[in-house]
Amino acid sequence: MTYEDLLIVPYKENGRDENGMDCYGFVIELFRRAGKKLKDITDLKDVPEADLYKYVCSFGVTEKYYSRAGYIAQWAYNGKLHLGYMISKKDCIHMTYTGAQYFPIDTIEKVRFFEVE
Repeated sequence: MTYEDLLIVPYKENGRDENGMDCYGFVIELFRRAGKKLKDITDLKDVPEADLYKYVCSFGVTEKYYSRAGYIAQWAYNGKLHLGYMISKKDCIHMTYTGAQYFPIDTIEKVRFFEVE
């Protein structure tokens, strides 16, 4: 799967195309390219931190207790849901307000991993 073209896509709330994407739009596109479909939801900003796990499970995913390439990484950023795509066991790519970024997953606290069925 290639995703280098997505690295220049800007952040856009509820964005789902090359004109702009939010973190979930970015993850949806990466899974589409990997041949898997995720349910599209655009109300991510309103999910309280205490409900993040239940909310992410509503995407039709299964929580895993380890990381692996091709999994969703989920954590809270400023108390709100944030999602990324695991490109390896240790590295994630995600959409930020300043665009897509790579980072080592061990720099994030309380991260959870989900497999898309």
